[in-house]
Amino acid sequence: MTAGETDALRVAVSKCWSLGAISTEAMQTIVTVQLALSEDGRPDTGSIRMSDFTGGSETSANQMFEVARRAIIRCGKNGFPLPPEKYATWKNLELVFDPNGMRLR
Repeated sequence: MTAGETDALRVAVSKCWSLGAISTEAMQTIVTVQLALSEDGRPDTGSIRMSDFTGGSETSANQMFEVARRAIIRCGKNGFPLPPEKYATWKNLELVFDPNGMRLR
């Protein structure tokens, strides 16, 4: 995917990422989330899982993961804006949710 396509996905997910009611420790926790997408860009909700975390406890990581999971599901309900011809490159994604900004790997 191009940098512009990657950035468009990051922006799409971050619009639904609400950190409102999480703990101070969770605000210092970075979680890596893996997921699969269908060809229309919709997330397979059963595939969303936390693959790694840094900067906090398991409890804070689970709290941050739930925030990330809800954002993915909410913003992906109509499909993410991804180029269909590049499905092989984005059908399985790894997203890094960091309170200082989301990244895509």
